[in-house]
Amino acid sequence: MLFEIRPNLEPSKVFDGLNLFLVETLLAALESRPVDEAHLPAGLCAAIAGNQPTHAAVDALSAKLSALDQGQKQALKAALAVRTDPCAFLSNRTAPLTAIPEAVFPALKSLAVHLFQRTAKLKDVEQACGECIDDHYARFRHRDAPGNGNVCCVCGTDYLAQVRADENDNEQWRGPYDHLLAKDLYPLYGVDPKNLLPICNTCNSKAKLAKDLVLKDGVRRLSFSPWTECASFQEIEVAVDDANDLFPRVVVSTRSADPDRQEKLATWDDVYQIKSRVEGEFRELGAKLAEDARAPDDASFLEKLREAVLAKAQAQRLTPFNYWRARVYAAVIGMNPGSREALRQATALTPQAIQDMEALFFQ
Repeated sequence: MLFEIRPNLEPSKVFDGLNLFLVETLLAALESRPVDEAHLPAGLCAAIAGNQPTHAAVDALSAKLSALDQGQKQALKAALAVRTDPCAFLSNRTAPLTAIPEAVFPALKSLAVHLFQRTAKLKDVEQACGECIDDHYARFRHRDAPGNGNVCCVCGTDYLAQVRADENDNEQWRGPYDHLLAKDLYPLYGVDPKNLLPICNTCNSKAKLAKDLVLKDGVRRLSFSPWTECASFQEIEVAVDDANDLFPRVVVSTRSADPDRQEKLATWDDVYQIKSRVEGEFRELGAKLAEDARAPDDASFLEKLREAVLAKAQAQRLTPFNYWRARVYAAVIGMNPGSREALRQATALTPQAIQDMEALFFQ
C-alpha cells in the first residue's frame, strides 16, 4: 500500500448487508433453523428470495451444510462465532484460516461469487440496503477526507477510473473492487466489506491477477492490511543510477529494519509489481523532466525541480504518478552536478521539435 486509507469512511451498506446475510445463512443451516432476519437490513431476505438464481445458490449451500456430520458443523460454527477480520490474515501469519469442509466449498464459492457479481446489483437489494455500490465507491474516491481521491492507493500510478463531466458522483464509471483474500480461495469473505478495496484496473487485472496475498507456494506470508497500514516514506527509496547505463535510470527499492515490515514491503511489490512499473514509467527520464523542469542552466533546473517536487507531492492523490515524480525529481536534485547537467541537456527541445509544435499549435 502506497497511500494511507483515510479513517471514518462509511463501509458499503450493500456489501455489509450481503455479508451479514451470508454468515446468517451458514449459521441457520448448521443449526437447522430458519434464517433470523432481526439483524439484517429490512427486506433483504425477501429481495434475495425473489431472485431465482440467488435463491437456488442459497438452497444448494444450505443442503451441503445440512449434510455435514455434527463434528464438522460444530467446528464451522465455532469459526463463524469468532468472525475473524479478513485483514487479520494479512498482518498475522499465525491467525488460523477458517477450514471449509471440502463438500461445502464449491457451493459456498458459487454463492459468494454470485452475491458479489449479481445479487449486489439487484434493485430490490439496493433498496433494502439503502444505497448502491456506486454510492460507496463515490465516498471512497471523493477528493476530500474521509475520501481517498481518484488515484489508486495501492500503487499511485493509475486512476481508479476516469471521471466524466456532467455526471453525478454515483453515476461515474468505477474501477474494480479487489478481493484482498481472493473470493475463489476464501469464499467465506467474498462479500465482506473489509475484504473489498477499490483499486485501479492495472493493479487488479494486470499485476495481481490470481496472486494470493496470504500464501505463496503454500507458505504463509505477511502483507499490508490496507485499511490500517501502508509503506512509509522512509521505507521506499528512489534513486537515479548513472553508473552502468548509457542514460541514467530510476531505481526503486524498499527497505525496513523491521523484518515483518520488510516482508510486507516484499509482498506488496511481488503482488502488484510496484518497482517494475515505476522504473518502467521513468525509462524515458529526460522526457519526463522536460515536461516539468526544462531550464537553460543548472541553477534554473534546480529551482524548477524543487517547485515540481512540491507541486507533485501536494497533488499525489490527484494525478497518477505524481507521488513518484516527486520522489524521482528529488533524487535528481541529489545527483552529482555533472550527471544532473547531462540530464538537463536531455530536456532541451530539438529544432525539429520546435518546428513541429509551432506547426501544430500556432498556425
